[in-house]
Amino acid sequence: MSRKTPASGAEDFPRRRYEERRYEGPTGVTLYRPDRCYVGYTLFSQAMGETEYLIDMRGVVVHMWGVSHSQLGELLPNGHLLYDDYGRGVYELDWDGNPVWRWEGHEHHDFHRYGNGNTLILVRRPAVAPQVCPEGEVWDDHVIEVTPRNEIVWEWHLVEHTDELRELGGVTFPRPRRPGRPGPFDWAHTNSIEPLPDTPLGRVDRRFRAGNILFSCRPLDTVGVVDRETGRVVWAWGKGTLDKQHMPTMLPSGNILIFDNGTTRGYSSVVELNPATGEVVWDYTDPEGFYSPARAGAERLPNGNTLICEADTGRLFEVTPEKEIVWDYHTPFRAGPPGGQMRHIYRAERYPLEYVERFLAPVYHYRPPAERRSWRTVVEG
Repeated sequence: MSRKTPASGAEDFPRRRYEERRYEGPTGVTLYRPDRCYVGYTLFSQAMGETEYLIDMRGVVVHMWGVSHSQLGELLPNGHLLYDDYGRGVYELDWDGNPVWRWEGHEHHDFHRYGNGNTLILVRRPAVAPQVCPEGEVWDDHVIEVTPRNEIVWEWHLVEHTDELRELGGVTFPRPRRPGRPGPFDWAHTNSIEPLPDTPLGRVDRRFRAGNILFSCRPLDTVGVVDRETGRVVWAWGKGTLDKQHMPTMLPSGNILIFDNGTTRGYSSVVELNPATGEVVWDYTDPEGFYSPARAGAERLPNGNTLICEADTGRLFEVTPEKEIVWDYHTPFRAGPPGGQMRHIYRAERYPLEYVERFLAPVYHYRPPAERRSWRTVVEG
């Protein structure tokens, strides 16, 4: 059976599975195995929420920042928070929540702060691109790098690279536009950008060299790499395998970790791909208990475990390479209208103890349990 085939074969299966995964059980940390976890602090917010939370391994909020309409944040080495006000810009606050820097514009889905202080931002604007769709306007997803003074020093536009997407990724053009949807056509819905790190693969294969940009186009079921110097898409993968994916991340090995949402399949997977061979070398899948159709992410931790954000249920959990769940957290926080699910967490990141505790009051510092026992929340019917 194809990975993209709904397990039940019924047209309503993905929607039914999504409704089944709506979570109203115990919140907070419901499972913790200290001897198997990567111990640190986890940063997240509710999707389009008003607060960024930093929690410890017990689920205790040790710090938080007031934000606006945010779905992801990044804790910088100086203790500052970089976050998005979705569709409006990227903002930087110091540890105490004071404004430090901002860039205002139609940001969406992702950004990255470079070591030199510049910021890479995924943005969009309406454009006419008949090679994409001959009718009406489309969204031109593009990437800019701005200095601390908001000067643009690099810019790249996806609509200019349809030939490479066709040749390397098998994407067909022009794209079919759904009737009855107002506004520009969201043909690519790019949801991730990441500069590639230095890896053994990148030293021998120029497509994956450090500094090139890894991206994800959700409706195209495609992840790809942009050569930073030439601007060309030099690698693309996923058509026929991925299903509305999020957050591809290159690991130190040169492999790529991808959250494969399985939107039409009806269950999600986290896959580790060898991009040189196209082989999936590791995956985590639970067709009965793991499904986030619309948003999500995954992070490979330094001890080899994987932190998974099952976004649409408001769940974060950590699994070992052997796929054992060793930490499980359900957010108690909500965003959106009263009575709505809106426990969604777009993305989360785990930071080492020493990275955070330079800024935390000692009372909030992590203290290992006197006995390194595992514990689980028990619900009695």
